[in-house]
Amino acid sequence: MSKRILIVEDSPAMRQLLLLAIRRFPKIEVDEVGDGVAALRALAQADYDVVFLDLNMPVLDGMKLIKRMREDSRYAATKIVVVTTEENPDVQRQALELGADQYVRKPVNRRAIEQVLRALMAPDS
Repeated sequence: MSKRILIVEDSPAMRQLLLLAIRRFPKIEVDEVGDGVAALRALAQADYDVVFLDLNMPVLDGMKLIKRMREDSRYAATKIVVVTTEENPDVQRQALELGADQYVRKPVNRRAIEQVLRALMAPDS
């Protein structure tokens, strides 16, 4: 069974890094958008297993996107991975309290993303 992932990131370079790490896994479809509003449109059109998102984005930031996703029962099973430069522990706590499943600080490397993805894709997660 294939999995579907959405990358929500305003930096093209960071989207590319995430894509390279994710595409190493078999049977995964990946879509990418540049802001939270585009993410809401994508989420309305397809079912995603995992959403990788940045917190600091134009139009609709990552915290608001997490909140909106967790308020909508359609996305209850969707895993959310925050990938951000934010180092403030209060920001991390807030993201996790809002419903993020993982919090990864930039700069990230391929191995870190692969590790998170393996954990989230495990049958018992």
